[in-house]
Amino acid sequence: MNFPEVKRKSRKAPYHKPDAVKELERLAMDEARRKYPNHPAGVLAPRIFRDDSANGLTQCIVKYITLQGGFASRINSTGIYNKKLHKYIPGTQKKGIADVMATFKGLSLHIEVKHGSDRLSDSQKKIQDEVTQSGGLYYVARDFTSFKQWFDNLIPATKWIKNT
Repeated sequence: MNFPEVKRKSRKAPYHKPDAVKELERLAMDEARRKYPNHPAGVLAPRIFRDDSANGLTQCIVKYITLQGGFASRINSTGIYNKKLHKYIPGTQKKGIADVMATFKGLSLHIEVKHGSDRLSDSQKKIQDEVTQSGGLYYVARDFTSFKQWFDNLIPATKWIKNT
């Protein structure tokens, strides 16, 4: 009896959570315990993060900056889908704007998230030049560990900046 050949999906290597992501989870859990001090420890849902996708990495970055006392927001640049026209209508932001915009101790941070083999487009390179020439900081994040190292190195450099 001949059986049809079954195509199997290729499996990715299992995800091994980096220490930096584990530390982020601990910090987020500590924040939740402070925010909800009357809840028993076992009641709070665990804070789970991953950096093995563009969305996951973006969430890690935004959360880490806010946990460190900064402001961070993900920028959606896909536009809005118009059902009647069956197409996306472009947004009003500049083409090539970074995925995350943040402020930390007076510094303007622009973080572009690139996962896998993604590369900066020409419009993203132009924005990078504009940001850095105007005194802002631009970072291309490929994983959370290297982003965290870059960001943590900003902390000693910002001690001279006065918060008003």
